[in-house]
Amino acid sequence: MVAVTIGHNVYLPSIAKESMRSYCSQCGFPQATCLCQHLSSIISPVELVILQHSKEATHAKNTARLVSLCVEKTTVYSGIHTYDFNTAQTHIEQSAAGLVYPGENSQPIESTAFSDHPPPLLILLDGSWSQAYGLYQRLSWLHHLPQWHFNHAPPSAYRIRHTARGYSLSTLEAAAYALQVGYGVDSRPLHQLQQAMQEQWRGPVAHQRGK
Repeated sequence: MVAVTIGHNVYLPSIAKESMRSYCSQCGFPQATCLCQHLSSIISPVELVILQHSKEATHAKNTARLVSLCVEKTTVYSGIHTYDFNTAQTHIEQSAAGLVYPGENSQPIESTAFSDHPPPLLILLDGSWSQAYGLYQRLSWLHHLPQWHFNHAPPSAYRIRHTARGYSLSTLEAAAYALQVGYGVDSRPLHQLQQAMQEQWRGPVAHQRGK
């Protein structure tokens, strides 16, 4: 099952909308939790490509689609098998890309190695730690790309999704930090959008971080 988000358009498999609830045609959220009034566009000097594990595509609390709603030049490719990402590979190989992933040879995004030559295309992996690791292992063509990690990222403020790793960032927070530190972009609209999503969230409290 593959879902692709291009620019500000979200395309999800029909299983994501099996219920009879009415959805907003712009943000893709249920009308009761529509986020359109909280959207502010970020003009980005870098193209963001998000490689998303297929299990995240229909997850109601996934933040990758929030990034695509807010940041211009964002593309999300979703899948699990190698062939699901053939189009993504072609897309990425047309540019000098960098990958946000804490690999053995990754360098800090806060370093001059990044600021001296910031990549025009930046890749993020969307999923749990194990899902992101699985994507990285399957997509061997990512391994030769320059890799970057965060040394001084702030604690996550994404509380509505439980994780055993207290230092984990949401995909939105990772994108926001990369844009701010690596490219000097004001990423507050992203944080504000994530906060708005959390304030409107109607799920169980037990699912929240630290609960």
